[in-house]
Amino acid sequence: MLKHAALRWILRREPSWVGYATAVLGVAAATGVRWLAALWTSNSTNFPVFYPAVLVATLIGGLRAGLLALALSTFIIWWYWLPLLHSFPVDRPQFVSVFMFVTTAGMMVAVSQAMRAATRRALEAEDRFRQAHEGSLDGFVIMEPVRLTGGEVIDFRWTHANAAAESLSPRDAVPLVGRRLLEVFPDARESGLFQRYAEILRTGKPDKIEYKLRVDGVDCWRASSGVRIGDSVSLTFRDVTEIIEARRTLEARVAERTRALEESLEERARAEAALAQAQRVETLGRLTGGVAHDFNNLLTVIIGGLDMILRGPDKPERVARLAEAALAAGRRGERLTRQLLAFSRHREIKLEVHDVAAVLGVIEPMIRRAAGEIARLEIEIAPDAGSARFDSAQFEAALLNLVVNAAHATPLSGSIRVRVRRVQVRADQIAGLEPGRYLKVSVADTGAGIPPDVLKRVFEPFFTTKEIGQGSGLGLAQVQGFARQCGGVAAVESRIGEGTTVTLYLPAATGPARELTIPPISTPLDASRTKGETVLLVEDDEAVRALTESLLSECGYRVTTASDGPQALSMLRRGEVVSLLLSDVVMPGGMSGVDLAMSAAELMPKLPIVLMTGYAAGRLAELTPATDWPVLRKPFQVEELAAAVQEGQGGRATTGARV
Repeated sequence: MLKHAALRWILRREPSWVGYATAVLGVAAATGVRWLAALWTSNSTNFPVFYPAVLVATLIGGLRAGLLALALSTFIIWWYWLPLLHSFPVDRPQFVSVFMFVTTAGMMVAVSQAMRAATRRALEAEDRFRQAHEGSLDGFVIMEPVRLTGGEVIDFRWTHANAAAESLSPRDAVPLVGRRLLEVFPDARESGLFQRYAEILRTGKPDKIEYKLRVDGVDCWRASSGVRIGDSVSLTFRDVTEIIEARRTLEARVAERTRALEESLEERARAEAALAQAQRVETLGRLTGGVAHDFNNLLTVIIGGLDMILRGPDKPERVARLAEAALAAGRRGERLTRQLLAFSRHREIKLEVHDVAAVLGVIEPMIRRAAGEIARLEIEIAPDAGSARFDSAQFEAALLNLVVNAAHATPLSGSIRVRVRRVQVRADQIAGLEPGRYLKVSVADTGAGIPPDVLKRVFEPFFTTKEIGQGSGLGLAQVQGFARQCGGVAAVESRIGEGTTVTLYLPAATGPARELTIPPISTPLDASRTKGETVLLVEDDEAVRALTESLLSECGYRVTTASDGPQALSMLRRGEVVSLLLSDVVMPGGMSGVDLAMSAAELMPKLPIVLMTGYAAGRLAELTPATDWPVLRKPFQVEELAAAVQEGQGGRATTGARV
């Protein structure tokens, strides 16, 4: 510190009397030394003793003081020791000696001045550096490695530390300079701090990290950057404990809010699903009268036909005609039931290519019932309508919703028109619809129309103009959702006093449409393939069990029956020899048909299994690809039953299985 202070005082920016005094005194001292040398020997040189005077004067006083010392030295040498230069012609050797002294001393002044300026700039830079780091709020330290004889780094020692660095260090470790890292922070190896410094020293690559250390018994976080300087490591760091804790608190709050938002969204999704189901039930309620009428007609054919058969069983032609009529009525009831189930149950959308005319042909009786007797329903399908990609069940539900809404808005003796045609949509022609070919399905009524302020909100979920209890406000929102899932949109147009038209735009398809098949009334039955195999029939309904047993017997099977799952499982465990298990899905007794099938598969892995159901709700969702057994839908005919059993056996007869 004293050396630095002396240098700063000597190398001050402007020359002063001290520099000139140094020049005068230095030259006087050199002159005295020269006189003493002259007393000691007569052959003393004149110039070397004056070089230090010029050098010291330049370093202390600067350029002016150095030139003053050079001038005084030259004058004294010329005046006292070079008398041959006092008159002309001058002595050439003495003149050359003086010229060489002036030249070399002048060069010394120039070099010394440059050294003085460079040293002064270095000291000024050091002062700025020191002031910056001493006044900085960030800690700054320089650490040198402590090495073994072989060069291995075993510790680090502080060689510089500013005030901020010492304020962030343990109280008993101040001052840091001269102390070792492992002395101040004994856990530096475990925390990775020592390895980090060693890596910076080894690779020379700077780094920037956040780390935790314990200071005075408190866990603190530091944000630090380090760089290698020669054979030392320079580190800048600051305390970020509050920032880290605030960030963690914020992250925890964000995570908490995210969970709450997810729960809220899930709750809303559940509520929307429940309300959507309520909308379906609401629509089904409106259909109840029409469906009851249809079923009464079907039952009239079935009951009347069977009654006539019982009264005249000896007339084969008449019996066959009545039986075929009853069977056809039953098939119509089956299709109607499946349509109602497809509309009412919750299911994921399944996009397939369908011929719209074929789909409308199947559901036309239902939508006519939805229109009721008040309004006249007209269905117009263009010959080139073709097919589109959509979910048939969702399409039926959407169309049924639109017809029900139209019927509700249509006055007595009004009309509802369903039109289907293929159109080309241009860019920006319809909001939200890309240009291309679409199937346009519109439902128009002749009702009172919708006011403009209400029209712009008709697709909003839960928006309804109906009285409380008469509508959920989800009908048109579901229609719009269905259209968007298919890649299209729903649009509505209305004029007061003229009616309303709701249009579905569904992307047109060019591929082959999925066929809608209706099972035949009768097909030839080959009973020779059964070879007297034994089927374990599990059915809780006694009438269905008796009928199915008769059908299986007619197919050539031997039949063993059980009324529930536990009874059937007990029979299998006793060692009953069976070729196939045929079980209903929904049964009482705490064990469903799926549960029974899984237990039987564990007991007899090679046993073929067929399930049958009229409405299994979500039980069939429990099946996996490894347990994907054939499912026979009720009601069924003998040919369908035989085909399901053959499918369950893998298309070949088996010889039976035993536990």
